[in-house]
Amino acid sequence: MFHTLADKMRNAPLSKKILVILLPGIFLLAIIILTGFLLIVRVDNQMLYETSADLLSYSSRDISNSLNAASGMSDFLIADSTIQDALAATQDADDGRTPPDAYSDIHSTLETYYQRYREHYVNYIKVISKNYTVSSYSSDSNIMPSDMENELIEKAREQKGGVTWITDYSDTYGIYLVRIIRRIEYMRLDEIGVLIVNIDLNEMMEDISSGNSRNSSTSYLLRNDRQILYAPDSMKGLTADDLSAFPSSGSSYSIQKVGGEQYFIVPGRISATGWDYYCLSSYEEMYNSLRFFQSMFFLVLLIAVCMCIVLTKRLIKPIMIHFDTLMIKIKAFGNKDFKIAEVPYSYEHRTDEIGLLHQQFDSMATEIRSLIRENYETKLAAKDSQLRALEMQINPHFLYNTLQSINWRAKMLKDGEISSMTEALGKLLRITLSSRNKDSNLGQELDLVGYYMTIQQIRYEDALSFEVNVPEELRQVYLPKFTLQPLAENAIRYTVEADSDDCLIRISAVVTEYWVEITLANTGSSFDPDLLEKLRTGEITPHGFGIGILNVYQRLNLTFGQRFRLKFYNEDGFAVVKISVPHTTKEENK
Repeated sequence: MFHTLADKMRNAPLSKKILVILLPGIFLLAIIILTGFLLIVRVDNQMLYETSADLLSYSSRDISNSLNAASGMSDFLIADSTIQDALAATQDADDGRTPPDAYSDIHSTLETYYQRYREHYVNYIKVISKNYTVSSYSSDSNIMPSDMENELIEKAREQKGGVTWITDYSDTYGIYLVRIIRRIEYMRLDEIGVLIVNIDLNEMMEDISSGNSRNSSTSYLLRNDRQILYAPDSMKGLTADDLSAFPSSGSSYSIQKVGGEQYFIVPGRISATGWDYYCLSSYEEMYNSLRFFQSMFFLVLLIAVCMCIVLTKRLIKPIMIHFDTLMIKIKAFGNKDFKIAEVPYSYEHRTDEIGLLHQQFDSMATEIRSLIRENYETKLAAKDSQLRALEMQINPHFLYNTLQSINWRAKMLKDGEISSMTEALGKLLRITLSSRNKDSNLGQELDLVGYYMTIQQIRYEDALSFEVNVPEELRQVYLPKFTLQPLAENAIRYTVEADSDDCLIRISAVVTEYWVEITLANTGSSFDPDLLEKLRTGEITPHGFGIGILNVYQRLNLTFGQRFRLKFYNEDGFAVVKISVPHTTKEENK
């Protein structure tokens, strides 16, 4: 009976095996408990978030109103006719003296505005002209170091009349609103003074905190980028790095440890200035209760999961052995030799999913090996056929045997030019018609070009010059057959054959860090920009030499793949073809 059940289980569908192995009851119960726990915590946090968000909205609105009031006051001040007249008179005084009543007029005006706006936490108002400084009232609180005052003036000038909030000295002096006072009369708009308004930020935040907090556990924190503008006494030691973990404005709440205590933190932003604003509510008691419940819950869950894992492993091990065997076969087949690994178990007669996987893989691997072998042989044959077809595009105009007779007759008549020409043409055709050497090297290509140039120099006499500057050690560099001769033929066709005065053809080769660069340059002609690309894309229809260029490119591509470069360009009166190939011999390239 046991063997019968084992056989049924072995051949059962994989889905049934998984259903038998898994223990859905434990996980389902764990998910229900966890979902209920998270739901309770989420509802409680949401209620706390809504309360904190309301408080934050009220307080941020109060702060924005006070800051907007101070900004509006500055608009009235810089346009006030008394201040404009007094500062303009001071600015225009040539002898540097303060005009009569200018100081007192400004002072009385500042006092009026101060009394009107002090409820918005304006600590004092200061106007600085070129000769004097006037404050709304005399107090130690408005005494600031001269370098600090100069910095405020410079920052006000940077804004060119706009409102600037300075928070760099908030810990000691509060925050400052600074702006330039410009002359309004006749729209002259020249600078006649600087307005500085000091806001008592600590008093503002303490009043807002005491007015909006429904219990003593709620605190507020204000910052400008990485600078803390206001923090309660319990958080004075916070740094800008501590605030980097706080939630950003526009996001939801977060629960974090601040100053050794857990807080429920809700972010906001002061619309008037763009400062970040936080409402922090103590979360320590609730946090401790939640942590205890979480610890107990996860302990029980961990024990249940561990028991489930142990049981599952024991049950799933017999199935995983077959998957491990399949992985061994896949890895062995993935090597370069595409080997099919031998395994001690036969899956030929199994009818379940595991048996079908192994059977299909074995069949696929066998077919792939056959296709690879056939494809490799086909590619070799296709490459050989392409090379042969390209070689057959270059056909001689005279038969070799006829040339031998002409050469013999020329020697009998002692005609050296005809003898040299026919001998060179015979050697050229010998190389062309030979099928024994499909491959070549730079030295053999130079010999082929030399025979061709011998014929052409006799034909064109002094109009054609030929130079070769190739080191002896580079003559064995591997190069496809008929790479240079079509290029030399093109140089002649578009120079001396086109009624050009003369033509110098120069072949050189050098070794660089990665390539052997072979250059064929000629005078008397030039290449079109991007000539090769236009021929390859069909923008220029290949005919005559165009076919020769594509012939050379295809030979290089078939021989070297991506390991070559072919460039056509003009330089210093020369039409230049540069071929860059690897520094290898024929045997090394194979």
